[in-house]
Amino acid sequence: MLAASQIDTPVVPAESIDADRALLGGFLRQLSPAAKALDLKDDTPLLSSGILDSLGILQLMSFLGEELGIEIADDDFTLDNFETVGALMAFIRRRKG
Repeated sequence: MLAASQIDTPVVPAESIDADRALLGGFLRQLSPAAKALDLKDDTPLLSSGILDSLGILQLMSFLGEELGIEIADDDFTLDNFETVGALMAFIRRRKG
């Protein structure tokens, strides 16, 4: 029987996830000096650490739309999607799935 988390999150090849994580990490490091000093892991906070602010979120969403072909809706602009690197990666997987 599948766990709820397996049903909600599409199965994406590991190499695709790694490529998306590398792309995201590179963007965040260019965007924010705070990101350069951190080892970006799933539990790395994006908002409270200062890596992302409101302008950074807009730039990030534009970047994700252009680079990954993700369609962004107004409803996607929630704090839950940007709280940590892991939350952002889960958002990317949902949109790509």
